[in-house]
Amino acid sequence: TVRVVHCGIEPARFPQPAEMPGGGTLRLVNIGRFAEQKGQLLLPEALAMARARGVDVHLTLVGDGPMRPQIEAAIAAHGVGDAVTLTGWLDEAGVRRVLAESHALILPSFAEGLPMVVMEAMAAGRPVIATYIAGNPELVIPGETGWLVAAGDTEALAKGIIDAAGTSGEHLHRMGQAGRARVLQRHDIYRQAQKLAPLIQEA
Repeated sequence: TVRVVHCGIEPARFPQPAEMPGGGTLRLVNIGRFAEQKGQLLLPEALAMARARGVDVHLTLVGDGPMRPQIEAAIAAHGVGDAVTLTGWLDEAGVRRVLAESHALILPSFAEGLPMVVMEAMAAGRPVIATYIAGNPELVIPGETGWLVAAGDTEALAKGIIDAAGTSGEHLHRMGQAGRARVLQRHDIYRQAQKLAPLIQEA
């Protein structure tokens, strides 16, 4: 018999989300180690493609890692230096701040499990643009809690950005609330612990 107990988040760490930012610029954030499997190297080109189609977008990259020089080179090569902020690693308060200042999380990964960063972004009331891999589709429901795109497809990633930019602030808010409800219902750490405890006792 296979029993599934999901990894969890602490609801108390995610109070009622901040309001969506105003203004006409779509603000995206990516959080994670700069490594090949995380796919950040695709983001500068996707941003350039979206901007070429009239999208006003800004990306904040939170993290660091071995791919940073290549990512910086791609930012320069695609001419999007004015639309990208690299923060380095941030503490928990810093991550919450950039999530609150963003409209959505973008995660162009090639390999994941069920990313904690997706759970935390949703708990913070932010929709997610993510690749259609591994556990992402469990939480990212197209049109409801975010957008799913093919891994490695820069055109699809750009379309996800364009679609997010064409979504009203009110609708983004509703998507964020739907994502928050979904992740808290499925990944409340205390509910998961209640599932796990009897399995340990049984064993």
